[in-house]
This record gives sequence, C-alpha cells and structure tokens, in this order.
Amino acid sequence: MNELYYSADRYWRERFAGQKILKIPLNAGFSCPNKDGTLSTSGCIFCDPLGAGPLQTNSLTLEKQIVCFIAAHPGKKYVAYFQAHSNTYAPVAELKKKFSAIFSFPDILGLSIGTRPDTINKDVLALLGQLRQRTYVAVELGLQSVHDRSLRFLNRNHSYAQFLTACDQLRSQRIDIIVHLILGIPGEKPEDVWATVAEMNRLQPAGIKVHPLHVLRETPLFEIYQQGKITLLTKEEYIALLIGVIERLRPEIAIHRLTGERERQLFHAPKWALNKWDVLHSLHRKMKEKATHQGRLFLAAGAR
Repeated sequence: MNELYYSADRYWRERFAGQKILKIPLNAGFSCPNKDGTLSTSGCIFCDPLGAGPLQTNSLTLEKQIVCFIAAHPGKKYVAYFQAHSNTYAPVAELKKKFSAIFSFPDILGLSIGTRPDTINKDVLALLGQLRQRTYVAVELGLQSVHDRSLRFLNRNHSYAQFLTACDQLRSQRIDIIVHLILGIPGEKPEDVWATVAEMNRLQPAGIKVHPLHVLRETPLFEIYQQGKITLLTKEEYIALLIGVIERLRPEIAIHRLTGERERQLFHAPKWALNKWDVLHSLHRKMKEKATHQGRLFLAAGAR
C-alpha cells in the first residue's frame, strides 16, 4: 500500500475531478441549543466562545469572510465550511439564505456544514436535499464518542441514538457524513475507542475527523483541568491510540483530520498539540516504522 491513510486531499480530489480543494472556515452567526438555554447554557465542556469558528474574521459578514479567504488564497477551488456553532439550528428561510450565499462565488464548489445530530429535522433535511441538487453537500456531525457516558461527561446533551437517527435522515438525501471524534476522553479505555471505530465501520460515513481532547481557555473544561480533575494524553499516548484507530478503520473511510489546532490565544493544553506538523510527522514516522496503514487490522480480521 502506497499511502498510510485515506487523506482529505484524496477525498476532495475524488469528488471534484482531481482538483485541489481548500475549505473556507465560516461563522454564519448561528447559535447552538446547547448554549442558548434550550438544552444548556454552558455548552459542550470543550467548546470555546466562538464555537470552534474562525477567530480573525469572526466579526465580518458571511460574504466578507468568503472574499477575504479567497483573496488570501487566490486561484483555487473551494468548499465553504460552515464551522461555528450549530449550522442547522435556525429557521429554514435563514439557513437557505446563508447557504445560498456561496452561489455568488463560482469557485466555491460545495458546502460542508458542521452541526449537532439533534438539529436535523424534516424541514432542514428537505433544504439540504434541495441544495444537493445544485452543489456538493456534506454534513459534519459532532459525535466525539459512541458511549453515552462520555457524551454526558462532555455535556453534549444528545445521545448516540439521536446521532444514529440523524445519520439515517442524511442518508435518505444521499448527503455525505463526516463524523467528529475525540480521543482521550477521561474514563475511556482503548477498548472503548475501538468500539467507537467498530461503529464507524458499521455505519460507513464518508469520513471522520479525529483530535485529542484539548483544553481551550474560556471553556468549562479549562476550569476542570485547572482543578486537576483530569489528565490529558501525552503526544506518545495519543499517537499510539491514533494508530490503533487508523489500523482498525475501514480503508474507504476518509480521515479529514488527525489532530486538533486552535489559535494560541485560545489554546491552553496539551502544549504538544500546538505543533500540528510535529504531531503529523511523528505519526507518519511511527506508522512507517510499524509498516502499518489504514485498515490493516480491519482487513486482517476479515471484516466486511
């Protein structure tokens, strides 16, 4: 096998006739039921005040965010990534207006919509189906773990059963699903992580995103960490666990992210995770030393 894992770059090239794709991170001004009081006011314990959205362009209009990104990365093709907070949590008329803004930019070839599984309803689903008739649409579903006890620790305020329902709904519209997962959740053993991977293999989403549990300032997790109530993975522990995930994952599921990154003014711990390229180089080196690759254990087990 020539490549270590099915990368996001290959995923995008396969969907867009070999073209290199850049994702434009966007804050469309949506809220989240886990922050606005519908489910909670504190949000997921790891979520920063910007809801993981872009920091530098946060105050700009949606159109201006797009213009600024394209100006900084000219001559490319793009996918608009609605990233901040829950991007299916608004009246359908508002969602349609904001998603349709991309059609003013001919070099934007698709939408990637980050959201929670409990904000997919029939009206949202119908809108996504209409959009898919005009452009590529993927939905990035926050999950983090298939274990409800872990979801409770993270204050996700949705269940794994709700995630499964959302997957079924999105599949009914033939929309690609990209699942977000966290490694290093307190209380989870490697066997718990392997169980999450086994579920991904069963569900076969188009892709996954993986990162270590990390602490951002101005989050509930920051307070928990400062009180010494949790420990975080070392770089070596994370890479070993990540390799186990990659080896067990179906080869046809793309891996869109292998570590976490955030601006230094928000990031607190672990410090090693600030150096994304060092983490990736260490991962690649270790995988080559082990002569391993995505799906090695999955295929060795004769799984289908």
